[in-house]
Amino acid sequence: MNATAGQGPRHDPNPFLDTSAARAFLGQLRRATDGRTGDRLSTAIRAVTSARSHLAVDEVEAAIAAITLLLAEYQPSLLDGVQDEPALRGWLRQVDTDLTPGRRLAAEAALVRMEIDLDNEWYAHHEQNGSVPQVLEDLRRLRNALADAGG
Repeated sequence: MNATAGQGPRHDPNPFLDTSAARAFLGQLRRATDGRTGDRLSTAIRAVTSARSHLAVDEVEAAIAAITLLLAEYQPSLLDGVQDEPALRGWLRQVDTDLTPGRRLAAEAALVRMEIDLDNEWYAHHEQNGSVPQVLEDLRRLRNALADAGG
């Protein structure tokens, strides 16, 4: 968290949920009223691990957001700096974000696939703007949280 002269504290952007695709995915989740949040999280993660090889930026960013939401119970700091953080934390307590064995396996596979620079628009995007080391560190943070979570 940073402070700006003459202003109150300012949160650093959240590396997992502060992308346009992550915000759109989170908005869809929060607007849904059918009680299938967990299914939507699983679907977003599995999109990265499906048999087809191409990874779009939005797909990867939605999967990162889904993994982050699944891990927030175990590592609350993963949500630090997210827009409307208190409301998001309250909403997460009301919906299915259980880290089931199937979701854990899918998340592990997705994180591995995201790091592979093979037909991966997300990786190429970060190569172009020089942010690969930082995003790989962010993925390692998620992988470590996943390893530490509930088992």
